[in-house]
Amino acid sequence: MSWLLLAFASAVFLGFYDLAKKKSVQDNAVRPVLLLCSAFYALLMLPILITGHCEPLTLHDHLYLMGKAVIVGASWLFTYNAIAHMPLSISTTIRALAPLFTIMIAVGFMGERPFALQWVGIAICVCSYVGLSMAGRKEMGHFFSNGWVISMVLGTILASCSGIYDKFILQRMNFEPLTVQVWFSIYMMLVQFLTTAFTWFPTRKTSTPFQFRWSFLAVAALLIIADRCYFLAVSHQDALISIITVLRRSSVFISFVAGILIFRERKSKLKFLALLGVVIGLCLISLGKG
Repeated sequence: MSWLLLAFASAVFLGFYDLAKKKSVQDNAVRPVLLLCSAFYALLMLPILITGHCEPLTLHDHLYLMGKAVIVGASWLFTYNAIAHMPLSISTTIRALAPLFTIMIAVGFMGERPFALQWVGIAICVCSYVGLSMAGRKEMGHFFSNGWVISMVLGTILASCSGIYDKFILQRMNFEPLTVQVWFSIYMMLVQFLTTAFTWFPTRKTSTPFQFRWSFLAVAALLIIADRCYFLAVSHQDALISIITVLRRSSVFISFVAGILIFRERKSKLKFLALLGVVIGLCLISLGKG
């Protein structure tokens, strides 16, 4: 399957993952939610490890995958906390700015060179993402002085770094995508266990109470599928992480519509115009590859 189609598929499942994530953290203690979602993720991936479908790894290889878990774990801690305290249509559109950071890194330091038409598509998408964030500023007042906005931006920057890291381990170090996903799930669970044990458990009685929800399982299942499509896309030798990141963030469509229809968040003409821009940009990206 084309890496472009895989990136689109990842975006669809990532959109529904955002909905399940919002349901999971809303009025709930974030760190144990992260732990249980990570535990379900690892549990669902465990049969692949047990049946021997993963390639053998050296200690050096495991350290690389531990590093990925630490980067993503930190990103999740920032973004899940932000999502718990912000409208979904705003938090996910801020996260949609991830391509801006990823493109700068990929083009500046990894030598990626998208086609001319793809450059136009990327530019339109990035401008549209900025427009979406401006619409969010109108809803939240002093946008960049809001602590949860800052938390979302920090998580987004870390997610961009993770995307570049993925390109490195999958294309340059030739890790097998399924092996990366399986061991990442295990190390992520360990990272979240340590975070929860040391930062939430001692103060759990004075912080937001924790409630178990079955949406945790949906978060894990949807993320597994989204990650599988994503890792396969990045592992293609001709795949451009700058393009994949833009396509993957098109998941904002699902989050945007759900925020308005399900969570009854504010409508905005600027949001709709920006979404139209994203559609045009994605079409140009796909045509440019052809």
